[in-house]
Amino acid sequence: MSCKLVLCFLVAIAFGCAIGRKLECNEQRENECEISNFTIVESMDLSEYEFPDHPHLAFGTYPLSDDSTYVVSISKELADRLQSTEKLEMQNVSLQSMVLWTNLRTLDASHNYFFELIVEPGQSYQLRELNLSYNRFQSIDFVAALPALRTLDLRHNYLETVSFSLFDMATDLWKLNLANNRIQTISTDGSLHLPRLSNLLLHDNLLSVLDASEWRFSMLQELNLARNRLRYLSMCEVNHSFPHLQTLYMDENRWECGHLNATVRQLLQLGVKPMAYYDTEDEEHCSKSMEGICCY
Repeated sequence: MSCKLVLCFLVAIAFGCAIGRKLECNEQRENECEISNFTIVESMDLSEYEFPDHPHLAFGTYPLSDDSTYVVSISKELADRLQSTEKLEMQNVSLQSMVLWTNLRTLDASHNYFFELIVEPGQSYQLRELNLSYNRFQSIDFVAALPALRTLDLRHNYLETVSFSLFDMATDLWKLNLANNRIQTISTDGSLHLPRLSNLLLHDNLLSVLDASEWRFSMLQELNLARNRLRYLSMCEVNHSFPHLQTLYMDENRWECGHLNATVRQLLQLGVKPMAYYDTEDEEHCSKSMEGICCY
């Protein structure tokens, strides 16, 4: 065997593929094409690789442990070659950046180092389900280009400020999870109407003020504000912005007792359940409470 063939063979082993460069689906899952024992890095030449033509593609063996699969970047070149893929899973593969393609409808890229989702102006993206939880996003400007979104999970990222105006075109959005970030400010440029939003999860952030005066979330049923720094909640905004609210998680904030007492009474009159999201057995730090919610 010549040196060139030996080198080719070693490279093929290193990247977990056959000599022919055709990537095969594992037989671990019935309806998905799973590719494991493979590496994609930013500088890698993928022109000789043949990717499976499959509507549901998965890189890695998540939730099983897999230390052999790394997809650090999805380039424009690769995105163009994955146009037939409508559902993509890439959990725990060290993903950092990705170019989105228009036909993709479901993306689960949770548990990575993901910080950059690249969208192109003028494209008609069809993405509906997007899970970016447990990543490193500091900005979500890409949302403005995703009008078909129905669910967006951004738990456990590095967000500090969020403009809800980014969701202006996402009128089908029904669940938005922004929990466990570092959000101090949520802003809106003018009135925002999200007619199908049912669940808004903002717990475990750093909010001291919630200005919902420009929001019109007429179908919102669950609002989670637990573990923030809130002192005050405007009942006027609850009446006008969340007319169908059913459950409101309020615990572990900095509520002022007099205001909390009045707020809870009004919530109960409206049929809204003010609830504690977290079970806290040690209540010694809480001298006063209303419906299990501490105040100061």
